This record gives sequence, structure tokens and C-alpha cells, in this order.
Amino acid sequence: MPERALTLEWNPAGADVDPRSTWDPTWSTPVFSLAERDRRWGRVRELMARDGLDAIVCLPDTGRFNRGNADAMYLTQLGENQELVTAVFPMDGDVVAWQSRPGMWPTSNWGIDIRRAEGRGMGAAMIIGRLKELGFTSGTIGVAGLTSTMLAYVRQAEGLANWQSVEEIKRAFPEARVVSATPALGEARYQKSEEEIEFIRKGVQVSEMLIQAVREHGGPGVPERLLYANMQFTAAAAGGSFPVMLGWTSGPLGNIYHRLEQPSFRTQQPGDVLSIEIEGRWGGYVGRTDQSFTVGDAHSDYVDSMHLTFESFNRVAAAMRPGVRVAELIEAGHVEGMGGRGVANLTMHGYGTGDEGPLVTGSRDPELLNTEIREGCTLLIKPGNQIDGKPGSGNWGDTVVVRANGAERLGTRPQEVLELH
Repeated sequence: MPERALTLEWNPAGADVDPRSTWDPTWSTPVFSLAERDRRWGRVRELMARDGLDAIVCLPDTGRFNRGNADAMYLTQLGENQELVTAVFPMDGDVVAWQSRPGMWPTSNWGIDIRRAEGRGMGAAMIIGRLKELGFTSGTIGVAGLTSTMLAYVRQAEGLANWQSVEEIKRAFPEARVVSATPALGEARYQKSEEEIEFIRKGVQVSEMLIQAVREHGGPGVPERLLYANMQFTAAAAGGSFPVMLGWTSGPLGNIYHRLEQPSFRTQQPGDVLSIEIEGRWGGYVGRTDQSFTVGDAHSDYVDSMHLTFESFNRVAAAMRPGVRVAELIEAGHVEGMGGRGVANLTMHGYGTGDEGPLVTGSRDPELLNTEIREGCTLLIKPGNQIDGKPGSGNWGDTVVVRANGAERLGTRPQEVLELH
């Protein structure tokens, strides 16, 4: 069994601490500091004041590999591995959250009042009760995930908040305004602190360990499900969070199957291309890499197309700086070659706790094209390529953080063609 490769420095609680009532770092997962809590809460409240929000409420949602929990996790740290979380974050007053059991959880070092969720799927009822405790009768309630923006919930264009729950909140407070909290929370989450960046860096380290697991366990005759299982095992042994998303594309060069998020019953065959989107998670934060492999010796077309992908990535990384517009990055990432047979283009999106933006997948929406990249953003740069108009699956991607002087890769692996034998 591989040793746990990544660790955090703990300050173990004294022997006189009762772990059932007080947060205990020996029964924990990765957590942020109290200074990070204060920074984060202060920034969110600044944006609430800007948008006229009196409270933000988070309804339980674990959709798309726990990304529906993004706002609740950002505000409370709670909700790893698709644990349902409901939360009320007021402009003034204590933050309250509900989970299946009250009291201490592995990520509850922030001192949040965690209550028992009375009944499942009753987020609105708990939120209404807490708002009444606070004396709320009128004002503005911001619902997390009610809508999407260019910076948050970029893969849920219609939002993800439960309609029935929102209607119950409206009925309980007929004199209140109920609006989306996504503009405020998306803005807060867009630029990462150094603590957040280090969590994402550790996620990338986990992801790179999964790439190594493919190199060790993949090859001709290997069932894809077995390889998938080895990757999940490696993530757990490394200390990574769950769920781990693996976007799986495989098949013969020039005739690959489409992307899955689970393995089929295929067995790897010589001449196959295997292209995997790999999310490594640390403390619920995602560090993503993309990596393609050939089963057996790589065809010369594949090798040439991979070099187009590397060039596209490097051009985008070189152009990445605070203030650059998305349109400029798309232009930088367009690379042609192979005598006109091959082309690589930019795909890019944000990473943190959820589906963050800007999302670059081919859209030419003017708002997207004019979106500015800011210092502290964490973005996955993952160009894809085509050969003779067909997907080549020669993908290679890494997560970067935008610094004042340009992009810093959070991964360390080289740009190379990987063959499985």
C-alpha cells in the first residue's frame, strides 16, 4: 500500500479535550486557519453591503461531484464528500449550519454553530427558523446558486437552487426581497488567498500522483475499470478528498469514443489513446490536470499533435497576466501545424470549490470575451487538438495561479508524450 504522500501540520489537542464536544485536529481533514475565516467572511460582507444583502442562505445541493456545495463550503468549510449542508450567513450575527448530526465535524475548527438537520430535504424550513431567530421580517435575502454568472456556476446556466425551497422562503417573508447571491459570492471566490492556493496546489499534487498510477498500472490488456479503481485508491492513500472526478475518453487514434465520467467494460488495446481529466482534491478544493496516454508506441501523428498542445499551453501561460482579457488568451492559444492537418485551441476554466469561471470552451459571448483575468485567480489551461478535423485526444493541462508578473504552474510534471506498455 502506498504511503500517504501529502500531510498537513497539526497541533494535536490535549488529552483533557473531549473530542465529542470540541473540535479535535486528530479527527480531522484539511482545514483553513481562523485568519482565513476572518478574511473570507469580511470580504463576503463587503460584497453583501455593495449588493444590499442582509443575509445569504445556502440550500443543500451536492450536484456535479459536490460542486453544488461550493458556496456552503466557502462560507463554512463543511460539506466534504457530498455531505448535505444548509447554512445562514447574516450580515450581522453568528453563522449557523445544519448537517445530519450536530456539533463537531472534521472541518469545524471555525467555531460555527452546527445544528442537526431536522428532516431531510427541509433546507428552507431550517433557514426560515433561523432568520426568524435573528428577527428578520423584511430586507433582502441572497440565495446561493440561484443564478449563474461568468465567475460562478458556469456549468449551471439556470442556477441550481431548489425551486420549492425558494418559494417557501418567499412565502415566509412576504415583505422581503429574494435575490441571487451569486454575484457577491462569485466575486469573493474569484481571487484566491494564499491558503486557498496552497490547497489547490496540494490537489494538483494528488492529481499528478494519479497520473503516475496510470503509468504504473495501465497498458495493453488492462481493464479500464481496474485502472480507474487504482486511481481512486491512489487518491485516498494520498490524503485526497472525495468525490474524485475523472473525465474518461478512450479508443483507437482517430476513432475515439466520447467522454465519460465512469469507465466502461473496455480493455485497453494497442493503438488506443487514453485521455483523462483528473481532479485531485484537498480539503474540498480541486487541483486539476489533463493528461493523454497512448497504449503501446505513439503514432507519429499523435506525437506531432501533442506538441501543438504543448505550444498552445505555453503561449497562453506566457500571455496570462492580471488585466488580460479572455479574447486575448483565446487568440494566443490557437496553434496550427502538421502541414495544415493539425490544430490546437484553448479550453480554460476556473477552479476552487465549484464550477468557476471564466469558462472557455468555444463560446464567443461578448461578456465572456471581455472578462478580465485578475491576480490570484486559479485557472485550468487545457488545450485540445484535432487531426484532420477529428479529435486527437492529445490533451495536456495544468492549473495555474495568476501572479502579478504572470502565470505560475501549480504542477511540476514535464510536457512529454506518455506511452503505456
